[in-house]
Amino acid sequence: MELKWDLSNLFSNTDAFYQEIELVKESVQNISHYKDKILNAQSLFELLNQSWGIKRRANTILVYGSLRYYKNVHSEECIQMKKVAESLFNQINLTLRFVDQKIIELGSAKIDSFFTENAKLATYSLVINNLLRKQKHVPDHLATVKINDYTNKMQEELDLYNSWLRDISYGTIEIDDRQVELSASNVNKYLASRDRETRKQTYLSLNQSFKTQEDDFAKILNSLFHYKILNAQLENYSSVLEKELFEENIDPKIIDVLIQTVSHHLPLMQEYLSLKGSYLQIDDPHLYDFGVPLDQKEKVAYTLEEAITIILEALKPLGQEYLDVVLMLLNGHVDAIPDENKHQSITFSWWSYSFLNFKGSYGDLKNLIHELGHIVNYYLSSKKQAFPYMDSTVFVGETASIVNEILLNQYLYRHANSLEEKLFYLSKEIENFVTSVFKQTMYTEFENKLYSLKNEQELTPEILASTYAQLLKKYYGPQIVCDDLAQIEWTRLGKLYRWSYYPYKYATGLLIASAVVHSLNQKSLSKEEYLSFLASGSSLYSLDLLKMLHIDFSNTQIIEEGFKVMEQDIRNFESLLRKKVNRNLF
Repeated sequence: MELKWDLSNLFSNTDAFYQEIELVKESVQNISHYKDKILNAQSLFELLNQSWGIKRRANTILVYGSLRYYKNVHSEECIQMKKVAESLFNQINLTLRFVDQKIIELGSAKIDSFFTENAKLATYSLVINNLLRKQKHVPDHLATVKINDYTNKMQEELDLYNSWLRDISYGTIEIDDRQVELSASNVNKYLASRDRETRKQTYLSLNQSFKTQEDDFAKILNSLFHYKILNAQLENYSSVLEKELFEENIDPKIIDVLIQTVSHHLPLMQEYLSLKGSYLQIDDPHLYDFGVPLDQKEKVAYTLEEAITIILEALKPLGQEYLDVVLMLLNGHVDAIPDENKHQSITFSWWSYSFLNFKGSYGDLKNLIHELGHIVNYYLSSKKQAFPYMDSTVFVGETASIVNEILLNQYLYRHANSLEEKLFYLSKEIENFVTSVFKQTMYTEFENKLYSLKNEQELTPEILASTYAQLLKKYYGPQIVCDDLAQIEWTRLGKLYRWSYYPYKYATGLLIASAVVHSLNQKSLSKEEYLSFLASGSSLYSLDLLKMLHIDFSNTQIIEEGFKVMEQDIRNFESLLRKKVNRNLF
């Protein structure tokens, strides 16, 4: 199985891509006659069908143009395709804002009567109800033009950020008296080196490279935050946080609850890091010491064929229907073969397509099964839901991917052939909490602090670094050495630039996924119920979707239960360490 994209289901070739762009532009012109039309139940249904049909076609254009770019970031043709697709997508969203305005002008009473007259409108009931819920946040035409302008400016800043990420030099390190040039394709390997001097050099060289451009990164971040704040204000939100969570009908207090709860459990993370430091026989652990895997001298590595076999075995608890979809998507919907033309530093899924560079590490195996969770989620939703509801919200969509990660670790742990292997896989289970819950919450708290600071002053490199350094000390504790260059890590937090309040969804995602796997193992949640959840897309609000999994996220006990899982894993880890020590004594 080659694991390369077949994008012919989107467009047969580049000519077809550009032809569709022209046809979509014509469709946008044709729909404009509705602007002055008085709507009835039938014409409203027709307008919604046409506008969402245009959005779907524009989205296909955007997906195709973007995927072509990530497949070959050095191609001017692909760079241009991405820009053209993004420009069209933004312009269509601007043009079709009049549809929202006309629905709002109709009012709830008139809309209710239309639902009675035309049963077909039920397809768009959540779209309409959500629009009416957000009525005061729908901008007028002048505000819409400004929002579109600011959005385009943000895209320009992101394009600049991405180009710097692509071109930045990570410096060189010395290994066995030879100079090795660091790059996006090899830096993670050296950060995880068993040789402490190698990972130290890599960590410091990487951060020093980004520090040389800290003024540029700070300028971009200031611009992005500035435009995000302006857009939130133009849509009558009190903050960017309110805007982001209002979309999913989630109370912003969830951020405070998450930060407070995680802060309360920081001793758990710090205890594990101390245990790992002791295992590695390091007296003064630094941040760069915790990327090294606990797989002894024999590095854990997998061929692509081995990885697929393991994944199919690990996912068996989800049933044959799930496995059949995985097998189908592995044929043409996953691009995993390393290629120097591909984007080297990101992994993602979009619609039913996943992107990564599989090089055989445990991390690559985990990424592959994670991304498969996303595209199975989308595929099942696309078969059951109308276009407006095909894509899951990130808040619940992460559940689909992290459930797969947990099942992978449980499978590998059960089939470990030695005490050392068990330690390795158990450490990965615990480190999933460290990276997905603790660190993502730290990033969320960092973003929250930055918005508070931005309301008062410019975010200078010094302010950004000192704010980040304070959080590093809070989360990692006094026993971990944070080198001065560690505070430059804010420049490399890509999600901080690309999205707003994204990391908290990873933190909550792991806590929710842990509850799901526990329920599946205990048979209190059936495979059929879980697949029904995956096929629901965004047809309900996020918290209502979680109730399909018997999870009430307004109950903070869900968060507490997740930490109980981690605590038990740490106790098991300690037990295995004692067995290893006792074995070595005799």
